[in-house]
Amino acid sequence: MKNTLILLGLFLPFTLHANNFKPYIGADASVSIMDFTTDTDMDENFTNITINAGGKIGRNFGVELFYNHAIANDTTISTLYDELTTELGFVAYGFDIFGYYNLSPDFEFFTSFGVANYDFEITQEYTDYIYGTTTQITTDENRVSTRLGIGLMYTFSNQPVSLLAQYQYIPVNTNIINTISEFSIGFRYSF
Repeated sequence: MKNTLILLGLFLPFTLHANNFKPYIGADASVSIMDFTTDTDMDENFTNITINAGGKIGRNFGVELFYNHAIANDTTISTLYDELTTELGFVAYGFDIFGYYNLSPDFEFFTSFGVANYDFEITQEYTDYIYGTTTQITTDENRVSTRLGIGLMYTFSNQPVSLLAQYQYIPVNTNIINTISEFSIGFRYSF
């Protein structure tokens, strides 16, 4: 098994180059809108940062690995006697497969399908002012989910930089979140 992985690592770059593989790196800033399973006072909008590495294979196909980190949101509900603070955050990593469709020499429409692991962390802290006690509970929930996306990409003429805007639909179906709608803008730098 180890020898197979070593040989794959040695020969894969040559095979991809022969198939017109154009590698890139990139970053995205996005807003994820959560569809919670129940009514809640928690903020449904999350700000995310994503780093990407991938490549285009030929004119109409591409693959991409990504790591996404959402900035945690917290909500506090207070009374004269107690307080409950809930914090929700997540990270995701996975891959997407892209289909590119040229609209003009510089613009491309794309669709994507991917699979990702979503790791949600929920921390709740309850403070009882009467008894002076604080209790904290942290729950992790992992979910592997598909991702479906569409977007537009603009590539600067004779430059290795592209800008993109995309929408992704993610049906995570956890105990607290049904779906995620993600809107992002970003760039790709090709080698």
